[in-house]
Amino acid sequence: MITRHAPPMLRGLPVLGVLPALARDSLAVFGQARALGSVVRLAVPGRHPLFLLADPEHIRHVLQDNHANYRRTPFHDRLKSVLGEGLVTSEGALWQRQRRLLQPAFRAERIRRFVDAMGAAASDLITRWRTDADQVFDVSNEMSDLTLDVVIRCMFGGERRGGDAEIGAAVQEMQAWIAARFWSVAPDWTERLPTPANVRFRRALATLDAAVAAIVNGRIATGEAGDDMIGMLLSTEDGAPIDPRQVRDEVTTTLLAGHETSAAALTWTWHLLAHHPQVAEAVHNEVAKTLEGRTRPTADDLGRLDLTRAVLQEAMRLYPPAGWFGRLAAGPDRVGGYDIPAGSIVILSPWIMQRDPSLWPDPERFDPERFMPGTRTAPYSYFPFGGGPRSCIGTHFAMTEMLAIMAMLAPAVRLRHASDAPVRPELLVTLRPAGGLPMRVSFRS
Repeated sequence: MITRHAPPMLRGLPVLGVLPALARDSLAVFGQARALGSVVRLAVPGRHPLFLLADPEHIRHVLQDNHANYRRTPFHDRLKSVLGEGLVTSEGALWQRQRRLLQPAFRAERIRRFVDAMGAAASDLITRWRTDADQVFDVSNEMSDLTLDVVIRCMFGGERRGGDAEIGAAVQEMQAWIAARFWSVAPDWTERLPTPANVRFRRALATLDAAVAAIVNGRIATGEAGDDMIGMLLSTEDGAPIDPRQVRDEVTTTLLAGHETSAAALTWTWHLLAHHPQVAEAVHNEVAKTLEGRTRPTADDLGRLDLTRAVLQEAMRLYPPAGWFGRLAAGPDRVGGYDIPAGSIVILSPWIMQRDPSLWPDPERFDPERFMPGTRTAPYSYFPFGGGPRSCIGTHFAMTEMLAIMAMLAPAVRLRHASDAPVRPELLVTLRPAGGLPMRVSFRS
C-alpha cells in the first residue's frame, strides 16, 4: 500500500498564492480547496503552512482526540492587545484555570436568571419598531444592537444607562478593526502607527476599558459583587481570588465576541423565515401556544420551543456565524494519511462541513426537521460553536438569548425582504449579509 504524505495543493498566484483570494472571499477559496479533497494545502506566503481539513474525523482529531497538539493561531496572539488574556487568547495552565473559574457563571441554572433581561431588551426593540411601523430596517444591524443590549444588561445589570451607547459604539469600532486584520500580512508594529483606523481603535479600547474598570472597581470597593455576569465572575465558587484585570479581559471578550454569534444567527433566521412563511407561521403558533397569552417568556417556556430551537439550529447549519476557525499545530501530526508539519495552521470550516452533501441530504434546502427531537447528526458534521475541550463556553447563553428573542419577536411582528435583490454572505468577524439585510416590519394583530 502506498502511503500518502503530501496532500493536494490549491496554488493560486505566484508568490502570493491564494492570499489575495482569501482576503476577498475566504469561503469561496475553501470551497475550491474542498473540491480537491478532505485534506488540502493552500499556498500562502509566510512561515505557517495552511491546510483545510474537511472530514468529521479530521475535525474530531484536531478539536478532541489530539487537541493538546493544537493551540490558538498567531492571529489570536495579536488579539491580546484587545482581549488581554481572556478565554479566546489564553493557553495552557492559564486557560485551564480561567475555564474552571468561569464555567459556573455559564451554567444553565445561572443563565435562567437572565431570561427576563433578554425579554426586556427585545420588548424595547418592539416598542421602537412600533413608532415606525411598516418601515424598512437593516435587520443585521438591528439584531447586532439588540444582542449587544442583552449582553450589556446581563453583564452590567439592570436597565441600559447613558454610557451604554458609548460602549456599543466602542465595541463596533473594535470589531471593524479586528475584521480588517484576519488575512493581513502586515507586521505587528504597523498596528501602533497613528493611522485613522488605529487611532479610532485605541480610543474605543480606552472607552471600553474605562467603563469596565469603573464597574469592577466599584463592586470591589463596596464588597457587593452583584447578581449580573460581572458579579458572577467576582464571586467564583472555588473561593480563589480573581484578578480584576482578568475580569476586564473576560468582559471585553464577551462584549466583542459574545453578542456577534447570536446576532448573525438571528439575522439569517429572519432571512430564511421570510423565504419560508409557512415555517414562520409555525414558529409563531408554537410560541403563542407556549406563552398562553403572556407577553414575556420564562426559562421553562424556552425549553418547550422545539421547533423554534430547530429553526435556529438549521439557520446556523446553513449560515454558521463562524464560517471557519483555525488552529496552530504545535508539533508534527498525521491527518487523513497526510503529514501536517509543526507550525502549520489548519482551517476547520463549519460552512464547508455543514453544506457537505455526503453528510447532509439536499444540503442547500432549509429544513428545520433535521434538528427536531429524536433526530441525530453525525459528530463533528455540525459544530457552529466549535467542539472538544475548547468549545464555546457561552453556547447555552447564546441559545437561551436567541430563543428568548424569537419568543418575543415572533408573536409580535412579520419580517419581509424589502427588495428582491440577492443576499450574499460576507465573512467579517461573523458571517453576515453583505451590505446588510433590509427588511420591512409589520405588526401582527
